[in-house]
Amino acid sequence: MYRSCDKGWTKLEGHAYGDMVSFKGKFYVVDMSGQGHVFVIEPSFEITEIQAVTLSHEIYEERLVVSGDELFLVQRFTLGMDCNEYEHSWFRLFRLEEDGQRRWVRINDIKDRVVVLGWDWSLCCSAKELPGMKGNSVVFNEERNNHHERIFVFDLKPMKTSNAFTEWRGYMFGENQESLLSCGILTHRIQIPADGFYDSSSESEIEPQ
Repeated sequence: MYRSCDKGWTKLEGHAYGDMVSFKGKFYVVDMSGQGHVFVIEPSFEITEIQAVTLSHEIYEERLVVSGDELFLVQRFTLGMDCNEYEHSWFRLFRLEEDGQRRWVRINDIKDRVVVLGWDWSLCCSAKELPGMKGNSVVFNEERNNHHERIFVFDLKPMKTSNAFTEWRGYMFGENQESLLSCGILTHRIQIPADGFYDSSSESEIEPQ
């Protein structure tokens, strides 16, 4: 890590980290163990670990998502670590409680907010800011053969995953593309494919902005 006061890089020993965010003047990182290990890096470079949450399934992926003055730990599960059936994914969300000792509290309602998980980025915003978005949900994507993509929506209530291209055809891709293009969630205008897949290598399915 780099501190301007040191004018140099400092190597921090530890595990391989899967995600990192800046939150209230500190860095929070989750390692790649898939066991809910989140570490706090203080400005002094002191590192502490938040007590891991209890596991009931094997975690496929973990992300840290900042939403205003709240920090979420987002865990994605599948039927197995090698399972590519994204439509069978489900999520657990935790909010960081900072009163006293830091700890994670399980939540299943984020009101009108939506968590969007990209390949190497994530965000959380109000569904009202993006017309067509559904609140209390997690949006995530899949890639097959390096170019076939599908976008899925996980409803925190009733804990259901749907294909946005098929079951939610009007959800994000009609007139609502303008808001998604403007904030960078979509990089191209997309025509809704009949088979539920978007082939990003096919120029015929992309209209220039």
